[in-house]
Amino acid sequence: MTAITRYHCDICKRDFDNMADAEKCENGHLKIDAVRIKHYGIYPHPYELEITFSNGDKMIYVAEHLRG
Repeated sequence: MTAITRYHCDICKRDFDNMADAEKCENGHLKIDAVRIKHYGIYPHPYELEITFSNGDKMIYVAEHLRG
């Protein structure tokens, strides 16, 4: 019987045959620098967030039940 060693990216859960590829994958994911609440609605949780990532990009995320 032959043992098989796999390496796992803890961020996206992909598996790799070698540690270098897994580390490259983990280091390639953007980190979240800031979260800003943009809007609240009638629910107790916000429905729109602005996320700032480690490369300076900003993205808006909207609660799934409010998407058109």
